[in-house]
Formats: sequence, structure tokens, C-alpha cells
Amino acid sequence: MDTQPFALLVQAAGTILLFIVLLLLYRKFRRPAFLDWIASWGFFLAGLALLWAVRASGGPGESRVIPAFALNVAMLAHVFFLLRGVRRFRDERATSRPVDMLWALPILVVAWLLAMPFAPPATVALIRAAAYLVTAVSFARAPGSAAGRVLLSASFFLWAAERCFMAWGELHYGDAQSLGDLYAFAHFFEMFLEMTVAVGIILLLFEASQAELKREMERLVESDSQAREMGIRDRLTGLYNRHYFNDVIRRELARSRRHGGAISVLLVDVDRFKEINDVRGHQIGDEVLQFVANYLTACVRESDLVFRWGGDEFLVLLTQADEASAAQKAEELGRKLPHIPGAEQVQPTLSVGWATHRPKAEFPRTLAEADSRMYEMKLNRKKEREARERGPVRL
Repeated sequence: MDTQPFALLVQAAGTILLFIVLLLLYRKFRRPAFLDWIASWGFFLAGLALLWAVRASGGPGESRVIPAFALNVAMLAHVFFLLRGVRRFRDERATSRPVDMLWALPILVVAWLLAMPFAPPATVALIRAAAYLVTAVSFARAPGSAAGRVLLSASFFLWAAERCFMAWGELHYGDAQSLGDLYAFAHFFEMFLEMTVAVGIILLLFEASQAELKREMERLVESDSQAREMGIRDRLTGLYNRHYFNDVIRRELARSRRHGGAISVLLVDVDRFKEINDVRGHQIGDEVLQFVANYLTACVRESDLVFRWGGDEFLVLLTQADEASAAQKAEELGRKLPHIPGAEQVQPTLSVGWATHRPKAEFPRTLAEADSRMYEMKLNRKKEREARERGPVRL
């Protein structure tokens, strides 16, 4: 069997394999660039078949113009789709437009001119060399796996060099086939380069898929964290909710038993909150709760925790705080609440009860003690307010 047709057949097998690889990669990743590359190597495979026809048609003459024209169309279309695929691979936002179909017109014109006997030889080979060189530079600058970029860039750079050598042979001898065995080896070499291109694309996409998987895992972790945060936060005030308090207090009590240190709680109630809702509406009521939540958070240490206890009640967990500290903080918070915008007619105050947890005591008893002090303060304030509203007693 003649070496040159066999070499052409081997290259066609390599092209078919690369074509199949691109099809499989497109089914997996659905990137638009692969559609262009599938078309590119589809035209290239057709070009190899036409090259066989051109070689079989004999020397120059009218009988060779049509096969040569078809060969030029296939190779120029191969170049066009290769470069467009590289552009869309680097910039996935690049889209194809109907006007892009006009590429067929200049390709047909140039292919027909280059098929004429007066056309300069080796033009298509040099066009392919230039396209492969541009592709090599583009892949070198593309993001992704260093191994994949190096392999792709080296493959297309060597392919450009091989095409330049073939162009030199065509210019020097009038026909690249005159290079003899070197012409056959060129086809073997191109088949090898097609295999390295397939491996390079797989490496490039493998690292890209790994990076995408990592980003997806980070998004899932972040989403899970956000979902958990939403589960332990009160939506209106942004404070921790009562359900989360049960987890926190178990942890803090265990820490207190191991390392010592007192734990105190403050129960805070917004006085006249029902009146605010009735007079100013629930929107103002919600704003009052948000204001109180921010006020309490600003008035405690970073190690302390503020919870929305329910309705208009809040709980402050004071870590490393004894009875004196808890009583002082309760007095400080209940002394005066800053002016709340929107609640001018019914300015609320805070009733604050405190309690310090005693070792070996049940924590609900600590909460009950703080609750009792809070309601005692609330009742006293209500009596004072009613006395002021009645005015001085006349004798």
C-alpha cells in the first residue's frame, strides 16, 4: 500500500476520533464553543476526503478545479469555525448572530479564486498556519489548567510550523507531494497533534469543571449557612430567636460548670406596646421593636447575646456577669429609652428584670426570678403613669 494514501487514512481516523471527543464534551458541558469546533473538524474531515479526490484527479487542469474548490471551501470553513470557537471559548458571553452566516460568501469567493490555475500556491496552507498560530496564542492566554493550556498552545504552534513547512514544499517544488515521505509523515504528525489537542481540551475542561464544582460546593455551604442562620434568627429584628436560646444556654451552662464564672439573664419588656399598636398601627409597632433590638445590642458586650423572646419581650444573656453587674445593667437599660421616631404620641419605656443563675439550680427558676422582677417593675411603672394621668390629689 502506498504510504501517502495510508497516512491520509490514518489522519482521517484521528480526525474522526477528535470529532467524537468534541461531541461527547459538548453533551457534557454544553458550551457554545464546542459547536464551532465540531463544525470545524467536520469540515476538516470533509477536506481530507476531498484532498484524496484532488490527489486522485491528477495534474493541473479543468478536471481539478471543482475538487480543489471544494477542498478550499472545507479548509477555509475549518479555519473560520476554529477561530470562532476559540473566541467563544474565551468569552462565553459571545453569541452567534444571523449575520455571522455571511461568512460563507467570502469563503466561497476566496476558495474559487484559489482553485484557479493562476492562484498563488500554498495560500491555503499559509492561511491555516496563521489560524493555528492565533489559536496557539489564544489558548496560551486563556484561563484554566496550565497543563491543558501548554499542551494546546504547543500543539497548535507545532501545527502552524508544519503547515509553513508544507507551504514551503509547495512553493519550492510546485506540489507538496514532491516532498515524498516527508509529506506522508506530515499526515501522521497532524494525526498525533489532533490527539494532543483532544487531551489538552480534556485537561482544560477537567480543571474548569473541578473549579466549578468547588464554587458550587461553596455556594451550597453558604446557602446551608444562610438557611441555618435564618432558622436561628428572628426575621423582624434580626436577633437570635427563642429556639436558638435553648442551644446556647446548654453550651453556656456547660462552660460555666467547667471553667466557673456566673451567668445572668435580663428579661426586657416594652411598656405600652399594645397602646402603640392601637394608636400608631402595627408598622410603627414593628419599627419600635427593631429600634429596641438595635438599642439592646448596642448596650451590651460582644460576648453577650440578645434574643427576641416573644411578642414585645427580649432576653439578654450576660456571660461572666455576677449579680451586681446584672443589676447595674438592668438599671441602665430601664432608666431611659432613647427617643423613637414615629412614636411621639406614645413613647415607650423598658421594664427590665434580672437574675443570676446559681450553681446546681434549674435554669427555669432563674428565668422565673428575672420574669418576676420585670413584671414588678412593669406594674410599678404602670401605677406611676396612671397616677400622673389622674393629676395631684385634691384635699
